[in-house]
Amino acid sequence: MQDLVFHELIEHLKNLSYSPYIHFFFWLMVLDIVTGYIKAFKTKRFDSKVGTMGLIRHFVVFLVILLVAMYSRSLGFRNFGIAWTMFFSFNYLFSVIENWEMIGLAFPEFLKPYINQIKKDNAKKLGQLLVNIDQKDKVEVEEKDNATNQ
Repeated sequence: MQDLVFHELIEHLKNLSYSPYIHFFFWLMVLDIVTGYIKAFKTKRFDSKVGTMGLIRHFVVFLVILLVAMYSRSLGFRNFGIAWTMFFSFNYLFSVIENWEMIGLAFPEFLKPYINQIKKDNAKKLGQLLVNIDQKDKVEVEEKDNATNQ
């Protein structure tokens, strides 16, 4: 295993400032924040507590992205850091698209079927995951009941 030296980690962190993946993610995050605030004002659902928690969440996500990218680069797994960053970038991209639609701005019609299909697929996966979790919880409750009755 490779020893990590602090100054090497700092050097990798500095190099991340030139990464197009980090720049792409950062600007998507900024766009998500801006469109989120516009959506909140337009739908008259602005809540400062929710907004503050959202900003904290964005900051923490950005910090985690930087840490994972920095360590993955320093350990020789640069592609993992890129994949990690792009995963979160696509999540933010979908959030921006949702905000964009909620605001009522024009959106290319030819993209809507693809976005809707991705949303449906994700909803189906989430639904199946929740069903699996629910079934697992039922089994655990039944096992506890059986253990208590004995």
